[in-house]
Amino acid sequence: MSNSQLIERIEQEIVALRGIVTQTDLFVQQQQQMEALPYQEALSSAIALNLHSFYTGVERILEMIARTIDYSTPTGDQWYRQLLEQMSIDIPAVRPPVISQSTRTRLDEFRRFRHVVRSIYAYRLETSRVIALANQLGECHQEFEQEVQEFIEFIQKQP
Repeated sequence: MSNSQLIERIEQEIVALRGIVTQTDLFVQQQQQMEALPYQEALSSAIALNLHSFYTGVERILEMIARTIDYSTPTGDQWYRQLLEQMSIDIPAVRPPVISQSTRTRLDEFRRFRHVVRSIYAYRLETSRVIALANQLGECHQEFEQEVQEFIEFIQKQP
C-alpha cells in the first residue's frame, strides 16, 4: 500500500470513528432520559457495542500504519497490547510516535473494555462502567484524531 493509499484509508476510518462518537453521545443522552429499565439496558448494550467498534476502528488504523510504515506488526497472544506500545514509540529513521503515551493509556482502557464485551453477555455488563467509559470517548477520540492527523502530515512530507 502506498502512503497516499494509507492516508486515504486512515481518513475513511476517521470519518467512521466520528460517526461512532456522535451516535454514542446521542445514546448516552437518551439512556439518561429513559425511565424504563429495559430501554436503559438496551441503550447501555448499544453504547457498549459502539465502544467496542470505536476501539476496533482505532486498532485498524494502527495496524495499517504498522504494516505500511513500520513493516512490522506484533504477533502472539498480546499483539493487541504490543500494537499500542509500538505506535507510542519513536522508531528512528522510520517515524515519530503515532500516539502519545497519554493517548496510549486511554486507548488501552478501551481495548480492555472491548475484551470484556467480547467475553461476556451484554446483559451482564455494568451500566455504570459503560457510561463512565462512554463519557471519556469524546476526549479520547479528539486526542487520537489530532495525533493521527499530525502523523498524516509527517507522512505527506516524506519523499
